[in-house]
Amino acid sequence: MSGGNWIVAAAFILALVITAVLFAWPSLTGGQIRDEVTSQSEAEAALDELGEAPLTRAYFRKLDSAFPAEARQLRETLLVALERGVPEGEIGVLLLQAGSEPLMQSLQRLSKADIRYANDVMGLTRARLENLSTSGAPYCMGTDLVAYAELAEQEAYLLLQSYLAPGEPLYDYSVETLTILLDAVIDARIRPQNRGYPSRADMSALQTLGTGALFDSDLTLLLTTEGKSRREMNAALETVNFCDLGVRMIQRVENLPEATKARLWTTGLDYLDRYGIRRIIWMMSTY
Repeated sequence: MSGGNWIVAAAFILALVITAVLFAWPSLTGGQIRDEVTSQSEAEAALDELGEAPLTRAYFRKLDSAFPAEARQLRETLLVALERGVPEGEIGVLLLQAGSEPLMQSLQRLSKADIRYANDVMGLTRARLENLSTSGAPYCMGTDLVAYAELAEQEAYLLLQSYLAPGEPLYDYSVETLTILLDAVIDARIRPQNRGYPSRADMSALQTLGTGALFDSDLTLLLTTEGKSRREMNAALETVNFCDLGVRMIQRVENLPEATKARLWTTGLDYLDRYGIRRIIWMMSTY
């Protein structure tokens, strides 16, 4: 596959499987447990309150429909966690893992879902990145990413946990994305769409798109800095707004023909199922 096509494939994977970071991330449990232990009735009340939040309520409903056993297990796990007084970030992780894990075991089913679900994930991701970029939140600029990269592993886990507390922007985005994908699994069970691999026309469209992406100044900067010293790479990273870059890459993929996106959806999830996210990232990084 040409360099241009790899760029587009990477952008497509970012747009469609961005929550795979949650799937592949090592266990985020192990935060500090508060000294107090709540009663069972207090924990049940806290669980009811948690489930009243609109995004979480919609997520519970889709999880109940798609994977009822996992939904029941989640409620039991949350009750125990709430009784123990675990941090809110850990509650968020438990909620998200309950949906992400069965989804990762259902990629073949998910690959047969209507392409509108992939479009919904891309649209949601683009909108959230646009909002983050204008908000000034410490997520977009390369300076933020460089600072995060310098954190010790446990510090990074705890920081990510804090971002995944229910109600936090990253939690809201993640739970919305998982809700869409759970809905896609339900739809694929009822109306599976069998597709072939990308056609020659699809690959031609990818080649054109990838060639155009190479003219993006931020992407060119990142590609030409790869392999240089850490200082030079950090200096380049610090000038890039990754939210804006992500929006531009997603927009390029969104403009592909629907049939092309559908075949990429099927093929991308097939590769993810076959090789796993870590292997795919390694394959792209060493190409």
